[in-house]
Amino acid sequence: MPLIERVAWDDARPDDIARRFPNLSLKYGSQVIVMENQWAVFFRDGKAYDVFGPGRHTITSANIPLLTGALRALRIIGDIFDCEVIFVSNSQFRGNFGGQAYSAPSGPIAYQAEMGFYGYLLFQVEDPKLFVIEFFGNRGVSSTQDIEKYVRGFVNERVIDEMGHHDISTIVTNLDETTDKIGLTISDEVARIGLKVIDCIFEGVKIPEEARRFASGIGQQAMMMQYMKETASELPPGGGAAGAGVGAGIGLAMGARLAESMQPSQTTAPQPTQETISCKKCGFQNTARNKFCGNCGTSLAPTPTIECPQCGAQMPNTMKFCGSCGSALNPESVTCAQCGKTSPQGTKFCGDCGTKL
Repeated sequence: MPLIERVAWDDARPDDIARRFPNLSLKYGSQVIVMENQWAVFFRDGKAYDVFGPGRHTITSANIPLLTGALRALRIIGDIFDCEVIFVSNSQFRGNFGGQAYSAPSGPIAYQAEMGFYGYLLFQVEDPKLFVIEFFGNRGVSSTQDIEKYVRGFVNERVIDEMGHHDISTIVTNLDETTDKIGLTISDEVARIGLKVIDCIFEGVKIPEEARRFASGIGQQAMMMQYMKETASELPPGGGAAGAGVGAGIGLAMGARLAESMQPSQTTAPQPTQETISCKKCGFQNTARNKFCGNCGTSLAPTPTIECPQCGAQMPNTMKFCGSCGSALNPESVTCAQCGKTSPQGTKFCGDCGTKL
């Protein structure tokens, strides 16, 4: 290889992130010229060594101590040595991203919404040595296009993974908060490959209309019922083994139960029904034994009531006036909604069953 007296990245374009100068035969005394917005990283045998900042540098054993030490360890003695020089830009770059992601399973039917997303990332190289190790050493990239392709795939992978940790109700009601969290995750992750995120912009997240309906409590129940009806319509008349759900999985089992409920009863004994309580906040149907909503965590305890002294209507004890006749509610006692026990006004818990008043 010819001896190189001068190395410089003179033809760098605004959108170029890095440039590799492979198979260089340099000597102590050769010139390395680094522009104002660049670094030059000495690279050999898959490892990054010394880094030059902006300026004109004359190579000596003193200003490339790491590479010199590696050469001596390989018993390469003399003024001439082989290596690569990788120039890295410290300018700001834009990288587009986009793809499809699924939400976390939601509700009894484990519903997952498929969403589209797209946006862009503003980033720059923060640690040139780590950047060169990760991209040129570990991944073997050779051009700016290779780097952009990797960064795009890197960001898409993080978005898809993070979306999969949030159910569709959370995404619909807290979309900005969710995308901000994803942006922070991406910032933390790219620091490990020598990059710094300046801004992460989600230009759009496409959420299907059925997913928006499912995000509401009523919509979730309606979709579950529709799913059960569609499953039940595929069952043979009379049920049989498939109707019993044998070997058919949870989908057929749910459909079978609905199908059986539509058929005439084969026995005279009535089938017991499970009592449910509707959550006051989200509308989710909970079993009667639940004390808190299984969907949003709201307390299911009934609201204590007081009797209007004028018309006898039962009103929540937080009301000051009767919703039926408008009379002032000034009770001397409070009736426990759980057990019916009356307690003096101002009592916080029922003295009989302990229910909060």
